[in-house]
Amino acid sequence: MAKQIAEVEVHASEAKDMLEDDNLDVSVDQIDDNLYLGNLACARDEKSLQKLKITHVLTIDLVPLPRTIFDRGNLTFKFIKLADVPKEDLISHLPDSNEFIKQAIAGGCTVLVHCYFGVSRSAAVVIAYVMEKYGLCYEDAFTLVKNKRRFIAPNLGFVAQLKLFGHMRYQINRDDPRFKQFRLKMAGQKLKQVKIIPQLFADLIKPDPGLVRERPDPIVYRCKKCRRIVASQSNIIPHLPKQVKVELAKKGIRPPPSKLTGLNCVENGQLLIEKLKNLACQIMDETDKIECEESSDSNNSAQTNSMQEGDEGTSQVLDGYSEGNMVDASIVARVDEQCCRLVWFVEPMSWMKGVTNEPHGKLHCPKCQNKIGSFSWIMGCKCPCGQKVAPAFYLVPSKVEWSNIVQNVQITV
Repeated sequence: MAKQIAEVEVHASEAKDMLEDDNLDVSVDQIDDNLYLGNLACARDEKSLQKLKITHVLTIDLVPLPRTIFDRGNLTFKFIKLADVPKEDLISHLPDSNEFIKQAIAGGCTVLVHCYFGVSRSAAVVIAYVMEKYGLCYEDAFTLVKNKRRFIAPNLGFVAQLKLFGHMRYQINRDDPRFKQFRLKMAGQKLKQVKIIPQLFADLIKPDPGLVRERPDPIVYRCKKCRRIVASQSNIIPHLPKQVKVELAKKGIRPPPSKLTGLNCVENGQLLIEKLKNLACQIMDETDKIECEESSDSNNSAQTNSMQEGDEGTSQVLDGYSEGNMVDASIVARVDEQCCRLVWFVEPMSWMKGVTNEPHGKLHCPKCQNKIGSFSWIMGCKCPCGQKVAPAFYLVPSKVEWSNIVQNVQITV
C-alpha cells in the first residue's frame, strides 16, 4: 500500500471544491525510493516534511512557496512556473526536473514533487522521471504511478508531451521534426499575442540553405524557375497523409518498444513492479488503443486539389493528440515512403520575408521572386491529402524541385 501521512486524503474530485489553501488537507504518496508526490498543503506543512525526511522540494505551480518555507535552511528548492492548461510548455522543463530528482536521490536525499493538488502538473513530472529511470513508454509509467496515487490525471496536453518525450528517448532532440513543430506552435501562440516572434524563439528561423555552407545537405530543394536553393532535407517537416493516419488509428498501432533496454513496455513494467516491492499492477489494455475522430465535412476530402486555410479553433483528434495541446500527431520523425509529397512543409528560414512579424503571407523565391509557397502561423494550412498542419510553411512541388546531389552550392542574394 502507498504510504499516507494524512487521515483524510484529498481526491481529484474533492480538490476542485477547495478554493482556500487553509482548507486543503495534506495528501502525499510515495512513488519510488526517496520520491514522494503530493499537494501544496504537504509542501507547506513542516511536520509532514520532517516525518517524511524531505530534503528537496520541486514545485510546479504559478507561484513559488511562501518565503517562510524558503527560509528553512535544511531544504533545497526548485520552482517551475507552469499553469495546468494543455497548451503550456511542459516538455522543455522535463530534462531539468528529472536531473534535479536524480541528483537528489543519488546523494541519498528525499524529494517531494508537488503542484497545487498533486493531480496533473506534478504527476506529469513524476511520470517523466519514472519513464526515464525505467525505460518505459508513457502508458506503463502512468499505470505504475497511478497505482501509487490513484487519482492522478495529467491534462491531455501534458499527456501528448510526455508521449513525445518518450519518443525522443527522454531528452530534448531539437532536430526532431515533431519537437520542431511543437515549438513552432508555441511561437505561433506568442506571435498572436505580441505580433512578433519573441527572442526566445529566434532559433526557429533557420539559416538560408542557399548560402555557402561547410557541410551542405546532399538533398536540396530548388526553385524550378531559377534553380536557387530554397530548402534542404533537414528543413523538411514530414507529415503523414490523413488516409494513413486513419488506417493506423483503425489498426490500433502500439508505440514501439523501448530503445534503451531492448524490452517492450510490459517487460519494463515488470522491472518496476519488482522495484516497487512487487506491487500488483494491472496493465490497461485500452490505454494503447488509438482513437480517431474523423470530420464528416466533405471539405476534408483527400481529393482536395488546392491548399485551404484551416478553421481556427477546429479540433481534430488523432492518435490521442489534438490541435489544442500543441503536439501534432501527423508530424513524423523522418521522411519515409509513407510521408505525403503533395506539399513540402518546411521550417521558417531567413530568406522568407515577413515570417517574424506577420501571421501569414506568401513565399517568393529570394532570387527570381517567383511565388513558390505560403505560410500561416496561426490558422495553418490543409494539405491536398486532407491533413491539416499548423503552423504551416509550405513549398509547392510544381514550383520547387528536389535534387539529391548538391552541385556548386553558390552564394545567392
